Amino acid sequence: MNLEKSTPDTLKELEFVVFDLETTGGNQKSDKIIEIGLVKIKNLEVVQEVSYLIQPEIKIPEFIQKLTGIKQNDVTDAPLIEDVIDKILEIMGDSILVAHNTSFDIPFFNSVLRRLGRPELENNSLCTNLMTKYLIPNLLNSNLNYMCKIFNIKHSKAHRALDDARATAELLLNYLKIFIDKEIQKLNHLYYPRNRYELDRIHYKRENHKIEVIEKKLRKLKTPSLVTLKGENGIILYSLPCTQKEEEIAFILEKLKNTDWVTATIKLFGPFLEALIHFNNLFSKMEPTARGETIRLMWELHLPNISLPAKGQEHLLPEAKLDHDFGDFVIAHHLVPEQMIIFPLQSLNMKNQLIFRYPSHQKKLLQFINSKSQRIRDGKLKKPHFNPLLKTFIDHYLIKEKEAIQGLFIFKKKKPLSRPADFLKELDDYLSEHPNSYQYPSEYI
Repeated sequence: MNLEKSTPDTLKELEFVVFDLETTGGNQKSDKIIEIGLVKIKNLEVVQEVSYLIQPEIKIPEFIQKLTGIKQNDVTDAPLIEDVIDKILEIMGDSILVAHNTSFDIPFFNSVLRRLGRPELENNSLCTNLMTKYLIPNLLNSNLNYMCKIFNIKHSKAHRALDDARATAELLLNYLKIFIDKEIQKLNHLYYPRNRYELDRIHYKRENHKIEVIEKKLRKLKTPSLVTLKGENGIILYSLPCTQKEEEIAFILEKLKNTDWVTATIKLFGPFLEALIHFNNLFSKMEPTARGETIRLMWELHLPNISLPAKGQEHLLPEAKLDHDFGDFVIAHHLVPEQMIIFPLQSLNMKNQLIFRYPSHQKKLLQFINSKSQRIRDGKLKKPHFNPLLKTFIDHYLIKEKEAIQGLFIFKKKKPLSRPADFLKELDDYLSEHPNSYQYPSEYI
């Protein structure tokens, strides 16, 4: 994104031209444009759509004809690029140029301008593909077809310039509305810094936000989350993995009202187990009293059938040993649609996780299981440090989840190693009965 030309306009007032090129190939020196689509946006609305088939004066490769559906006969009587370049540049004007891959479309278009003896584009530009990667962390696939699927955007003719430009424009409008919702108003604010704009997290400053605003956000959540309150110098005051229970919200509100917090952060997760794993690093940094309060609340809400010791005696919580037959791995839905996450049960930390797409990454999944299984056999799988209170809670939680057959798929390593087809069939059956219900990222924080 080029932001050298700053602008005082708010996002609502900015003018964008979304464009897409179909070409005979990716070589700027020898390949040519065969189609260009342009969509102009003003005041967050589409106001103009234009497309041109272009006579490339060279043969369109067979695979490009199959990919785009544009045949050689379709461009026989089409204008040359020099015949329509003035109209194209007039539509672009001084607008911010947008494409789903500006690193291809803008350099390629500039190469055409150079060939025609025209000055290169100097417009500010935005890449929706790059925006996607910052807004949706851990996304394994950011191509336009997939983004249209998860944001419910109509995209009937992929690899046709106008339809791709329309879809990209709709994706841009989604993002602009998200930016506005996150109180980002100016173009020169869109630098995509991490930990600011992501759709799975939000940060509140005590000096800028009322507690009522945070409460309203908490009550809207539909996925597991981790809420963290930090004091001066980033000291962890309280952190709590949440599942939208009223008692959790009441606990957080009480701490917001009665502690000297500086920053409050809410981060979304897919499985509650993943929130617990992230929570581990924060739990140990809390004061002992805060740890006792937190683990007691978690136990009462998630493990009500197991008796608790008296307050201040949380270290006497009943242990739960995962026996040899319990399982070696756990799989659950990731927050992102069509993505899954797997952990070895002996090493529940982010370094030993795998986020994968399913079913397209079946081979990758089996390779991961094989590799980690070998490390388990060799005793080389490093076990992370867990606070004993939290480790006890997680072990009991895993036992409860396996018995309830709810959102976690827990299994022994033997079947995927010896009978991978049977294992994948079991996983397919499990996922068909437990679909991803998070509705992320269309519903974000």
